[in-house]
Amino acid sequence: MFDHLRRLGRVVWPYALFTVVIIPITTVVTTVRYDSKFRVVYSLDKRDTDSEIIRLINGADRYVYFAIYYFTKTDIADALIRAQKRGVTVWGITDAVASLDSNKNIMDILHAAGISVETQKHQDGIMHMKAVVTDKAYASGSYNWTDSATESNDEVLEIGTDRSVHDQYLDIIKKVLLANQ
Repeated sequence: MFDHLRRLGRVVWPYALFTVVIIPITTVVTTVRYDSKFRVVYSLDKRDTDSEIIRLINGADRYVYFAIYYFTKTDIADALIRAQKRGVTVWGITDAVASLDSNKNIMDILHAAGISVETQKHQDGIMHMKAVVTDKAYASGSYNWTDSATESNDEVLEIGTDRSVHDQYLDIIKKVLLANQ
């Protein structure tokens, strides 16, 4: 019986070795094939997280969709206006209560520039997302587009180009936008 197992081992061993070698190579190829580049920015490291949002908006060629709870940064509003002027589709949503309070000045500026900014219409909750998606990248996190979020709050912002994550954020923002038409 031992001889039989030893002979069987010689036949099975090369196959087992081949299988063990292939699995890690396949995993590496899969990881490389999907572009999973992202980084996380902590607001108080440089105190200029708004420049990260502006960089994404400035890099857009076709569209910028955004959902933001608090929005008081005029430099981000200016970037959205510049994008729209160069032919980029710009469409966003903000919270209904915030749009009448803290966000009112920015909403007025964006509306005057012809940018569509919806306000959340459902009454059973708030529009609390903080995300932007362009045709090239996405950003999301706790970061509101405000001075205090930029300069004094502990905030995080994930910025990435992973197409799968990008498309999920895009689908969610579009779903929320369309529900408020």
